[in-house]
Amino acid sequence: MSLNERGFSVYTIISIILFLLLVFILALPSFFNLDKTQNEEDCINNMKLIWVASQDYMKDNLTSFNGDLNLLQNTYKKVEAATEGGRAPSRSRYLSKSLQCPENRASKEDYTVFSIFLLEDIQGTQKLNYGTIVACPNTARYPRHFIPKSFYENMEPTEIQNYFIEDLDAIDAATGLDGQRKLNLLMKYIEIWKNDNTALARVRADNAAIRNQVMPPETEVIE
Repeated sequence: MSLNERGFSVYTIISIILFLLLVFILALPSFFNLDKTQNEEDCINNMKLIWVASQDYMKDNLTSFNGDLNLLQNTYKKVEAATEGGRAPSRSRYLSKSLQCPENRASKEDYTVFSIFLLEDIQGTQKLNYGTIVACPNTARYPRHFIPKSFYENMEPTEIQNYFIEDLDAIDAATGLDGQRKLNLLMKYIEIWKNDNTALARVRADNAAIRNQVMPPETEVIE
């Protein structure tokens, strides 16, 4: 083999090795789940989809959503009118696919979903009042996996949802990157709404009532 041939072969091998190394480096974040920013965005988008699906389910079916994501995946949306041309309306489910946090796809632990639905009679008029909380199962390790308050601005939230929005934002602000405390307070907040039949009446009288129960304000020390 001539020097030129040998040199060409060596450079070819080096080029191939460098190319494979580049491919490996580019694939590394995805393969080993290292792209935390992307995972954070994907998780928040998952929770937004679940929130919208649960809200739509309650509004369409006039009933509470029990938090079972399989129900949203297996239930078709209600369609009020046929599509153009007289064809039968297209059918789609409230949730088109199974969603898990990108940080735990292997375990497939579901998101925590808590919903309330009320059909209230106000001066002879029936009014829908409902709200949903969606929490990531990995909040303790990834405290930024949290639906931001800004998401709800154009979602036309109901009275109950507005209480949720303000209280969850306060919990998020108070806990910051302390994921375990954030998760503990979220679960405590959900349990109060789940088990206290007076919860709505209490926040109507004082919109900070449950927030203060979950995070008691610091007592001012008078010297």
